[in-house]
Amino acid sequence: MFEKIADNFYFIQRGWLSGNHFVFNGAQKVLIDTGYKKDVDTTLRCIKKTGLDPADVDLIIATHSHCDHIGANKSIQELSGCEIGMHPIERYFIDTKNDWYTWWRYYDQDADFFTVSHSYEDGDTIPLGPLRLRVIHTPGHAAGQISLYAPQQRFLISADAVWDGDFGVLTTRIEGSASPFMQHDSLEKLSKLDIAVIYPGHGTIITDPRNALDRCRKRLETFLKEPQRLGRDQMKKIILYTLLAKSGFPEDTFFAYLSKSHWFSEVADLYFQSRYRETYEEIMAQLLDRRLVIREQGRLMATLKA
Repeated sequence: MFEKIADNFYFIQRGWLSGNHFVFNGAQKVLIDTGYKKDVDTTLRCIKKTGLDPADVDLIIATHSHCDHIGANKSIQELSGCEIGMHPIERYFIDTKNDWYTWWRYYDQDADFFTVSHSYEDGDTIPLGPLRLRVIHTPGHAAGQISLYAPQQRFLISADAVWDGDFGVLTTRIEGSASPFMQHDSLEKLSKLDIAVIYPGHGTIITDPRNALDRCRKRLETFLKEPQRLGRDQMKKIILYTLLAKSGFPEDTFFAYLSKSHWFSEVADLYFQSRYRETYEEIMAQLLDRRLVIREQGRLMATLKA
């Protein structure tokens, strides 16, 4: 699904494995975020539907360096010779090939490194034809995450700083124990903007930005008051994301697989007194009860749109 935002500028809605994309097909050909590596072929087809040939791309803007937002960067860069820009913090971790910070090793995900040409600081302006996108540094979910604001058109590209009442997972092991407070400051910064529409990094277009931001703040306040809820949120989101990335997983070996990962034991140690099996069973029971996960021929499958 894609929707025209402005002249030559399109929003492409994906699911929860690949982040949403944005395409500018003016004199300069620009992409904002390119999804997950596994979905590269689908990403290229989505881009072509807007009238842009990926081989003609001049610039990719990456809102942050997590694998669900930069998965096609290398492929499109090799295809088109395009430049890539991102916040200096994210650029540093790509330049130094840090597969921990970028989630690939920590969460056992898949992506490729690529060459970064530009750094975007808070307050910079990125011209896309007549559009002027203001760079807003919105850390919390990722230390160098940026959102992009069009003050004249009053829309915000929020990346994973704001979804419709929620936001991207807060990985305190990678981002530090201050990440919920950085997320709070990012939400406060965005709340001061005159926004009519939000285009999030995942999910549908948000037509009531005030309500979405208020719900995000209330959710974060709950996490700060009850840290275990923050851990439970991380468990649920990453388990669902893992099932999407792996196209499901045999139920009889899923706990063993998670136990060998870096993230699972650390979250259980930090928030759940190292109760590994008990925590797993509790989280899975909740996901199954809500039918976010289903059993299918001995496999656990996420029901979210990939």
